[in-house]
Amino acid sequence: MSETYDFGFYIAVYPIYAAPLIFLIGLPLSIVVDFLVNKIRFTKHVLYLIVKLLSYACAGFVGMYIFYLVMGAGEDILRYRETIILTLFGVFAAMIFVLVDLALEALFKARKKQL
Repeated sequence: MSETYDFGFYIAVYPIYAAPLIFLIGLPLSIVVDFLVNKIRFTKHVLYLIVKLLSYACAGFVGMYIFYLVMGAGEDILRYRETIILTLFGVFAAMIFVLVDLALEALFKARKKQL
């Protein structure tokens, strides 16, 4: 942030840069992960949660590397020191997404039991 722009400016500009990442990389990876995780029959719910959390974390990691390649990083992708740090942001975003997804899933199951 700088003195020229206030916090509201960054809140308004962030979706412009985040939306393509979410819609073009995040959602397709989420669909693939959900498809693969739902194919597996889990005997315990805890195992399902662990697999889903880890698979989304991996998808966030891979998604950020896809973004770097699309942006033209090429071979230099392994030399960037910032690459690892920024990739962690992709993992954190994927974790937030899956936690919201799991919360909504639990909410809908509880609501369905009430009806």
